[in-house]
Amino acid sequence: MKKVRLENVEIDLKERLKNKEFKQFYEIECAKVALAQKIAELRQNKHIRQIDLAKRLGVSQQFVSQIETGEEKNLTIETLVRIAKSLGRGVSISFPRLSKSNSTYLKVA
Repeated sequence: MKKVRLENVEIDLKERLKNKEFKQFYEIECAKVALAQKIAELRQNKHIRQIDLAKRLGVSQQFVSQIETGEEKNLTIETLVRIAKSLGRGVSISFPRLSKSNSTYLKVA
């Protein structure tokens, strides 16, 4: 099997990001992953198990797992707000101005 060098992957990604459709898809997927990771991180920092968060939300543990792995396709703002409240947090949405140096339009903080 041929070894793939990291710089080859980075070069390939940079080239693919020149395609507007691919770039949009890539940025959305990156935001989904970042959001999923943030939810899992907040839950773990509170020492809450997935099953316990699921009970607080009135959903299944599998649903929480799907959210935290980015597999859930229909995550609504309502659900995000309920998750945030269950973790003692709020939700903040902003619309920052884009610049040439920062053209990424989706960010999770």
